Amino acid sequence: MKKFLAILVTAILAITACVSLIGCNNPTTYKDLQIVEVGGETESFGIAFRKGSNLTRKVETAISELLAEGKLAELATKYGVAGVSEYTPVADENETSTDWASISAKGKLVVGITDYKPMDYKETGSEEWIGFDADLAKLVGEKLNITIEFSEIEWDNKILDLQAGRIDCIWNGMTITDEIIASADVSKPYMENRQVGVILKKNAEKYPDLASMAGVKIAAEAGSAGETFIKANDAIKGGFVSVTAQSDAFLEVMSGKSEVAIVDYMMAKALIEG
Repeated sequence: MKKFLAILVTAILAITACVSLIGCNNPTTYKDLQIVEVGGETESFGIAFRKGSNLTRKVETAISELLAEGKLAELATKYGVAGVSEYTPVADENETSTDWASISAKGKLVVGITDYKPMDYKETGSEEWIGFDADLAKLVGEKLNITIEFSEIEWDNKILDLQAGRIDCIWNGMTITDEIIASADVSKPYMENRQVGVILKKNAEKYPDLASMAGVKIAAEAGSAGETFIKANDAIKGGFVSVTAQSDAFLEVMSGKSEVAIVDYMMAKALIEG
C-alpha cells in the first residue's frame, strides 16, 4: 500500500510539473525569437495631451530640467535605451487652457499606458509600474508636485480615452504620427524607434527579410505603428492579424499562431536580447 501511495504521489507531482511546462514540453521563450530588419524607418516617440492643453509645455519643461540634471541619461542606461542629448520645450504656453489648473487641483496626473517593456511594465510578482517612461513620468510628477497614476488602456482606443478625460496623457513609447498630431497635442520627441519583424529562430532561413514574409500571418497591435507598417506594404498587408497589445504579438509567434510579428524595436530588443 505504501509503495502504491509513493507511486501515486510521484505521478501526481510529475503531472503537476508537466502542466506547468505546458504539455511536458519546455515552452517557447523570448530567447527562441529573433529580430529581423524589415526596412522600418526611424520613428520618434512623444507624449500626447488634449488639444490646446497647457500641460504639454509643463511636462516638456520638466523633462528639459531632468535632462540637464542627468536623470534622463541615468534612466537610459538603466533600461538599455537611447535617449535624446538635448531637449528644448517647443509647445505653446496655451495660457487660456484650464487643463493644468484642474490636474494641479486634483494633485494627480492619469497616464495612459500598456504593458510595454522597457517603457512601461511590471516585474513578476510586483504591482508597481516601472520602465523608462514610467520612471520618467514619476520624476516629472515630482517636478510638478503631483502624483502619477498609471491607467492600462487598449492602445487602439488611446485617443478616445484621452479626449473623454479618462486619462490625461498618453505616455507609452508612442510613435508620433499624422493621426496623433491631428487628434492631440504632442510633445517634442524624446526618443527614436523603428519597426522590426520578430520570428522564431528556427525560421531564420525561411523569413530573412520583408519579401519572404508575403502570404503568411503577421501579428501587430491594433492601432500601433506596427499595424500602419503592415498595411502600408502591399506584399504583407493581406496577412495582418490584429491583437490587443504588443506583448500579444510576441505570443502569437511563440505559440505558432502567426509566423511573424511587427513590433517596436525598443520592445523586441528588451525582451529578446535583454
